[in-house]
Amino acid sequence: MTSYQIISVGDQALAIEFANRIDPVVNRHLQQIGRYILKQHLSAVKTIIPAYRTLTVTFDGGQTSFEELKDQLEPLIEKSMNAPLPPSKTWLIPVCYGGKYGPDLEDVARFAGLSTAEVIKEHTAQSYLIYFLGFLPGFAYMGSVDQKIAMPRLEQPRLEIPAGSVGIAGEQTGFYPVASPGGWRIIGQTPLKLYDEKNPASFYHAGDSVKFFAVDEEEFQKIQLADRLGKYQVKAVTSDADD
Repeated sequence: MTSYQIISVGDQALAIEFANRIDPVVNRHLQQIGRYILKQHLSAVKTIIPAYRTLTVTFDGGQTSFEELKDQLEPLIEKSMNAPLPPSKTWLIPVCYGGKYGPDLEDVARFAGLSTAEVIKEHTAQSYLIYFLGFLPGFAYMGSVDQKIAMPRLEQPRLEIPAGSVGIAGEQTGFYPVASPGGWRIIGQTPLKLYDEKNPASFYHAGDSVKFFAVDEEEFQKIQLADRLGKYQVKAVTSDADD
């Protein structure tokens, strides 16, 4: 069984902490632990906040203490860790790479010693686990890209990155649901509207995966129009968690 520890984080939070590494299996277990905790509807628990290898649980210090909550959570964690992981869902996301949609694609290619076509092939060759959402509404932190194209962030972040931009930051990849400042290396853009303030819940969640596929500019515009009209259905593939 993967080892973990429960540590105090201030007087009204604790963290369930795993080994200091990015591990997709550990993160899937972490997401499952979070679901187990929420299903208990513990009155003292306020929020759960997942990250790569930690799950922070905030609580009402007037109802419980660190030690009391720790004693409550330990059997839930053990039960979760021994349960099979649920099937995983992989979302298929279209991306137009390079040019005005991906201003950093050529820099990433030079960094990797590859052609731009080879960078696109590397980026679309695998699926990426969504470890957690954060930074912006619906911003998915995903990993891990191949080491060859794992280019560090920009030294000077851009003041505005268009919504839908797809980027790389070291071994992470992700997309910007809304326009925002940012320092990720932008290699493409998806035509999908990833965030709607009138309906803020994302169709993807932490624990899901994403697989990008390349489209040209003509197809980008067609998908964008269909998506805005509510006529584009994002495809997903479901598989066993161990696949």
